[in-house]
Amino acid sequence: MHPWTARWLTGAVAVPAVLAVVGVAAQGAGIEEQVLATTRGVLASGGQAGATAVVSGRDVTLSGVPYERIADTVKAVGAVDRVGSVVAREPRLSPLKIDVTDQHVVVTGTTQQEAWRQRFVRAVAEYSHGRELVDHTSTAQGADFAMTTTAAAALVSVLTVQPGVEVSVSAAEGRVQLDGVMPDDARRANTVDLLTRLFGAGVVVDKTHVQGSPR
Repeated sequence: MHPWTARWLTGAVAVPAVLAVVGVAAQGAGIEEQVLATTRGVLASGGQAGATAVVSGRDVTLSGVPYERIADTVKAVGAVDRVGSVVAREPRLSPLKIDVTDQHVVVTGTTQQEAWRQRFVRAVAEYSHGRELVDHTSTAQGADFAMTTTAAAALVSVLTVQPGVEVSVSAAEGRVQLDGVMPDDARRANTVDLLTRLFGAGVVVDKTHVQGSPR
């Protein structure tokens, strides 16, 4: 076989192969664009327009989703046609503290987005039974409150439904601790029971005491 014939045959085989590879790459890029666009639509419709999605093939990695919304968001994105696996990077849970007196509810903590912060503070204020809300929350990249909005609102509602409570609730590193004074044993038991149901047994540390009783 002449050298030029060999070169021609090699080129004849190589060109279709290269075109096939290019076609597959282009098709893959097209699928990724479709998956990304669809994922962004799901995030926006679920109120998570600020979240970020990275697509590799059909697989999606999410970041910037509030901790309390991760499960629902992953499920919603995973239900979309052409989407493969879906994982979400969990934010760093920053310490959260809620102080309750007959006059005030003071909230201190850090979350990632201003929208998350405002939603959390509004919910706590709504269930504070008229007490003044003192907002010491802030935002920081990659962080989220160590308590969900629903849990915080339920806790504040129980603590403020009647006067006589002066307690601090701290959530950090997988533990929820209560310190301060409760007006009676029933309120103390109800509060501990609520926190145990919200966070699980072995998580809640009760260091409160009933007013007038020895510590």
